[in-house]
Amino acid sequence: MNCAIRLASLAGVLLITGHASAAEFNLYLSCEGKLSAGQKSKAATLDLAMRDNNTTALIQKSNVLPMGERLRYKASQVAYTLLYKLPLPGTEYYNDWVHGQWIVWQPNLKKLATIRLSIDRQSGELEGELLDHNDTSLGTLAMACEPQSMDEAPEPRF
Repeated sequence: MNCAIRLASLAGVLLITGHASAAEFNLYLSCEGKLSAGQKSKAATLDLAMRDNNTTALIQKSNVLPMGERLRYKASQVAYTLLYKLPLPGTEYYNDWVHGQWIVWQPNLKKLATIRLSIDRQSGELEGELLDHNDTSLGTLAMACEPQSMDEAPEPRF
């Protein structure tokens, strides 16, 4: 009987610990703006969930970055900086978000290799750059980000 009580209390501790780690996202940002490339522009959206304890950001919803990807970010007093590297050509990955939307709209983006983002911590302005493998600019992102509460965050709510 004593063993059953210990197992039950251990299970309770594991459940509490698991729930705490799921709630470690401390900042939710909803960003809207535009993507510009080759004298064309289109509406761009990005919803991020950011975690302080290990500096990762989860892409919750976007038409400029693949949903579900986790990015590392660096936080300074001035900005959050994020970097997304696309897999090398020939690597298999889920690329519908690029080929389905972007290439039809702007064929130059076939060369896309890196997306750099910077979010100003005071104004919430996001600036981004789309780069090829030679770090040549293919386009830019300009967005305004607003913090959200957990209740306003898109599903799934952690």
